[in-house]
Amino acid sequence: MKRKLTALFLCAVLLVCTGMTAFAAEDADTGTIKIVNYNVDGLPLPAFLSSTGRDPLACSKLIPEKLNALDADIIAVQEDFNFHAILKNRIDAKYTTYHSGGIPFGDGLNFYSNLPLYNVTRVPWETAYGIFDAGSDELTPKGFIVSSVQIAEGVYVDVYDLHADAYGAPPNAAARVAQYKQLLSFVDNFSKDHAVIITGDTNTRFMHTESELRKQFIDEAGFKEAWVELCNDGNYNITYADIEKRGEDYWGIWDSVEKVFYRDGGGVALEALEHEFILLTDPDGNPLSDHSAELATLSYTIDRSALNDTRTYKKEVYNPFRTFFNHVHYFFKALKLILGELPKVLSGEIEIVFK
Repeated sequence: MKRKLTALFLCAVLLVCTGMTAFAAEDADTGTIKIVNYNVDGLPLPAFLSSTGRDPLACSKLIPEKLNALDADIIAVQEDFNFHAILKNRIDAKYTTYHSGGIPFGDGLNFYSNLPLYNVTRVPWETAYGIFDAGSDELTPKGFIVSSVQIAEGVYVDVYDLHADAYGAPPNAAARVAQYKQLLSFVDNFSKDHAVIITGDTNTRFMHTESELRKQFIDEAGFKEAWVELCNDGNYNITYADIEKRGEDYWGIWDSVEKVFYRDGGGVALEALEHEFILLTDPDGNPLSDHSAELATLSYTIDRSALNDTRTYKKEVYNPFRTFFNHVHYFFKALKLILGELPKVLSGEIEIVFK
């Protein structure tokens, strides 16, 4: 009798524990998202004209193997222009966004992902600066791309990839301020009540207060940034004096232009676990891009009782007519800008410098 009672008691405990485990699994899930952010420097220029002095074709053939070795869930790239086919065919990814085109038609932004991608949307900047100088940002439809990434059954995180205006002149900084405002305004609408990750090439640093990176993303929009949280003790008050104290080359390894911002939402909590800047090189040790690859691992915790997602999720569909229309539109826009600025070039008011 005692054995039977003991057996019944153990069965009862097992059933209760199983029920509690099932309830916990249904109510809260956890996992990680590993993200790589990399500017692949895919401008179709020969080495002697390139500002980086590299052969982009040769580098593009080596980059995929390096990225595959990082074993990421999502790879967000910038300047993925005329060598996209090489990257797409060699990067190990189940899902890839459709290419928007090479120079001057495309934005150079793409995702290579092992997590399903939905609701892919590309948005060009409304404000940019530079035609023949200051990075020539007005000659390409730079902007941002967003995709709702499925991290679990019925659960999505909106991941953004941006490429902001380059160079440090006041008009460039003003353009970046406008671009960040445009992006965050879009986030407030498209990603309302959803967890958000924003990565990409911001082309500025927290110490560059004129670009309002901290003000807009951290102070006003409520994001956190992975490198700051994990590698700078959560201190966003970074100044030029901090760089001087380091006494070393900080490019690409300290307060880099590459960022990973994240924010909770819609029953999904995010937390930065790991962060690293990695210089990808060829067999001789030469960098494959003028940027380091950024690697960040975020944990997520899902509270299913707080999920209230009413959005419809659709896979990206290639539309050749829209692509053709966009290419024609951007070509004539660029041509108009070039013709309008050409007299300044001929008069010497603007000097074209490749290096």
